[in-house]
Amino acid sequence: MIVTNVDNFYVTDDRIINSPSRERGVSEEDEFAMRVHGCELVQEAAVLLKASQQVACTGQVLLHRFYAKRSMVKFDVRRVAATSVFLACKLEECPRKLRDVVNVFHRMSRRREKKPLAHLEYFSKRYEDIKADLVRVERHMLREFGFCIHAEHPHKYVLNYLRMMGQNSAMMNAAWKIANDSLRTTLCIRFKAYKVAVACIYLAARKLGVVLPEDPPWWDLFDVTKEQIEMMCESVLAVYELGKTEYVALGPEPPPGATSPTKPSEGLTHRNPSELEPGPVGHDREDVVNEVEGVVNAVDGAREGAREKERRTGRSTEGGRKRSRSRSRSRSRERSRDRDRRRRRDDRSRDRDRRGRDRSRDRSRDRSRDR
Repeated sequence: MIVTNVDNFYVTDDRIINSPSRERGVSEEDEFAMRVHGCELVQEAAVLLKASQQVACTGQVLLHRFYAKRSMVKFDVRRVAATSVFLACKLEECPRKLRDVVNVFHRMSRRREKKPLAHLEYFSKRYEDIKADLVRVERHMLREFGFCIHAEHPHKYVLNYLRMMGQNSAMMNAAWKIANDSLRTTLCIRFKAYKVAVACIYLAARKLGVVLPEDPPWWDLFDVTKEQIEMMCESVLAVYELGKTEYVALGPEPPPGATSPTKPSEGLTHRNPSELEPGPVGHDREDVVNEVEGVVNAVDGAREGAREKERRTGRSTEGGRKRSRSRSRSRSRERSRDRDRRRRRDDRSRDRDRRGRDRSRDRSRDRSRDR
């Protein structure tokens, strides 16, 4: 018998306070700001990919849950945000190509850094490194989640609870927006979705000046305490006080297009100039750099050779297709000529039959006159 427990998705407050990022020296303010920044990237990418809002919500939940288990120092927030979007598209049955995800995040990064929106070449080494890095981060995420991913969002509870209380559409819209903003906090991995929905309704009522019954308290109906509501409201209000966020490198920053510290590139790890030990006399840093460039050029040459082989194979295949199409056209013309010959033969046969019938009719008429 297989037993699954959805509650293992949620974490305790102690786990949030003593998160892996805090243990690696990241301050509470920086961690909170980078969580919000990562969620903003997920939301913006989902819009650019024309994915559903469900994808954006699930991607933000995955990002928070991953950083409850791994450190921001080791896993760059931009890479984790891109991987969260890619994985959320799969979970919500709204698949997008990995190439599209890479291009969208590359464009977002260039725009935020106020750089020209240069195109990312599909066959470039930079693209290959970014794509391989996202696949590695996805593997780390699935391993940390135990390949059991469940994300429940407060939006459906918000609508159901407000309909139950007979509220209008303005109240629903306000609570819905607050539910979207709550996903930028860790509430989605600390509290059940129905409790977060109650806090969203509470904030929306305060914002619009809607009076809800407090004797007895309306939140008791949904099994939520006043202390929990206040705690969740403080977390959401902290997002509004933070304002617009900017990216901050919390760990060793990988160069643009290079892999993140999740796993060094195979075959070049021991040849990184910054990690090489001093060599014997006569081997200076310039020689080491030249050696590394030679290795990189050799790898690029091998890749170009493989691409050229693929292109030759493609041309050969295309030539075979052309010959096949030519033979097919010849067979079609031959079949058409056969049909014409059969049609003419049938016409001649019908003419002979008609003339024979006419002669028989004439002979019968002549005999009847003679009698």
